[in-house]
Amino acid sequence: MSPITAIAVIAGLTVAGVLVYRKKSYAETLESSPAAAGGSGKWPYYDLIKKYADKYGVDPALVAAHAKTESGWDPSAVNLENPELDYDSSYGLLQVQLATAQDFGKVANYREATSEEIFWLMDVDHNVQVGAWNIARWQKKYPFDVAIQMYNVGESGYNRGYRNSGYLRRVKEAYDEYRTA
Repeated sequence: MSPITAIAVIAGLTVAGVLVYRKKSYAETLESSPAAAGGSGKWPYYDLIKKYADKYGVDPALVAAHAKTESGWDPSAVNLENPELDYDSSYGLLQVQLATAQDFGKVANYREATSEEIFWLMDVDHNVQVGAWNIARWQKKYPFDVAIQMYNVGESGYNRGYRNSGYLRRVKEAYDEYRTA
């Protein structure tokens, strides 16, 4: 997808009231009640997270911890890492990248994603499904701390030496909080 197409998609999402563009900040957290965010349990989106965590065999508290850390519970979050390479951006509650959605089988070519594919990924149900699947695939393959890092920097990034100790710490803190809630 060209940068112009990406801008048009983002503008369309904004006009439609689906998306409020913001550069995410890991220091920023948005607290909301579980009921207001479509959940009836221990954290926002509890029912949806539990549904897909159970489906993919991962602890729902870990999925919730990633959601809190990735987007601060904002399902409309978009992180345009590099607007010239919109395919490197991450979307939604669990900040899923188009390449991950391609691995999941819902994006044909992440480098040329269509607006329909981005809209699909921004849907909170789809976003949580793909995010939970992605967490589960790393958990099945790597030790706990490495799997958390894989979710954040990807397998190729991790293998090239990228690490985010702050991200790891925040996810583990949120995980401990949600596990004991």
